[in-house]
Amino acid sequence: MTYSMQNLIEDSIRVYPGMIVVWPQFGKEETLNVMELVPKFNGHYAANNSTVSFITGDNFYVTPYTRKAMKVLRDSGFCEASFYVPFSNWDYPKFEKTRWESLREMAQKSYEEDFKADCYRYCDEHGIGAISEETLKRCFKMPSTGVHVKHLYFENWYYPIINSCCLDSWGVDKIGRYCTNNGKVVFVYRDGATYVAKGYKILDELRSAGYKEDGLFVPFSNGEVIQDPALRSIWEELGKN
Repeated sequence: MTYSMQNLIEDSIRVYPGMIVVWPQFGKEETLNVMELVPKFNGHYAANNSTVSFITGDNFYVTPYTRKAMKVLRDSGFCEASFYVPFSNWDYPKFEKTRWESLREMAQKSYEEDFKADCYRYCDEHGIGAISEETLKRCFKMPSTGVHVKHLYFENWYYPIINSCCLDSWGVDKIGRYCTNNGKVVFVYRDGATYVAKGYKILDELRSAGYKEDGLFVPFSNGEVIQDPALRSIWEELGKN
């Protein structure tokens, strides 16, 4: 389904005269005064801190920054300009707060989907294939929020090797890579996620799919204990591959 200008407007907050904005970091509210920008910047957009303002049809809109939003604006002939972008510095519209938070959540999901698509595209272009779903289900997927661990001599948080929604130079250097230590295997899969497996049986499958060995840190391979009960249960229940 094609994402249209009408879809973008529906996924935006319309700014109106007298709109109240909340600044939580300062504990204050104020009236947003940007309508004087409308005649000057009709047909233009501005971006700041993952937020975009655009003006069309004498209306001022604000939307979270997404690839599809930017594509629609550019394809529709909007030009970039420099003007104020509301809701881009932790401020939010008082009476539209729930709607704005929902739009931000939708945008975050789009970042994750775009990241996966970038990872799949890169892997397809560089011969990094898939392993079986059955094998993948026997691996522990590192959550983006991290895993709190404790050891007799240390305490730490472990995160995915690629812990962002951007396939940058760091990411392309790590995707399709694996490492082993003390009977555990960590690898960055073709979707960009980090997985940890018990046992070395998985190595033949990874190598056959085009994965290369690299000097990655291998979580849970030195006697650490996962502190979150739910995550610990998942890890302990995994059979050796």
